[in-house]
Amino acid sequence: MRDFKIVTAVYEPPSKTAKVYGLDQYDYGQVLRIQNLQLPMAVEIHFALQERGGDAITRIGTTRDGVTEVMIPDSMLENNRTANDYDIYAWVFLTDESAGKTEYKISMRVKSRPRPEVPGTPEEPELFREAVAAVNVAADRAESAGKLAESWAVGETGTRDGEDRDNAKYYAKQASDIAAEIPGAVKVGKEEIDRYVKAKEADLKGETGNVYFAAFKVKRGRLKMYSDPNVDKVRFRRKGSRLTYRLKIN
Repeated sequence: MRDFKIVTAVYEPPSKTAKVYGLDQYDYGQVLRIQNLQLPMAVEIHFALQERGGDAITRIGTTRDGVTEVMIPDSMLENNRTANDYDIYAWVFLTDESAGKTEYKISMRVKSRPRPEVPGTPEEPELFREAVAAVNVAADRAESAGKLAESWAVGETGTRDGEDRDNAKYYAKQASDIAAEIPGAVKVGKEEIDRYVKAKEADLKGETGNVYFAAFKVKRGRLKMYSDPNVDKVRFRRKGSRLTYRLKIN
């Protein structure tokens, strides 16, 4: 992008001319700022390399908060590779519905310098170059964003450390594998419980003989396990961290 340089013309009433310094040859994209004039919101500024005769280049200046700014034509900042210091002239041209009149004059001193090996170019090619650069930057950003998105989605792009184990595809497979194992884990758990109970049958004996628990039920905060309801009931109650039970004979 251009690095705009501003030179300022300050008018001191009642003078209608101003002198500006600070311009260098081959420095393109320069802005002329005009102060102390109450100019219209849009105003014609005519630029030329000679004070009399010849043709002028017209640019439109814009005024905001009493300050007018206009771009200096790039071609005049080259001036056919002249090797001498020179002036650029500008005239403020005011118009209305029926007439136009030159009201103010500005002279801008340009310091000559050696022509660079790869000089800046006039306005239209420079704008084209900026457009190409902007498109390339946007394309690079889009490509980087695309690779990063792919990295987080499936990995295998080489853009992040550990991306092959830190992406949506990997986690989805992990979740799928765990979900597939759940039914088998439940079945295995039930078989383990059954084996444990069968192994403990010899210990599950009371005065009435073997006790085979056939049903479990939670009622009003209590866990109840029933064997034959015509013979006995075993009731469990939790007291603090202890589990107690009571055997009731029908």
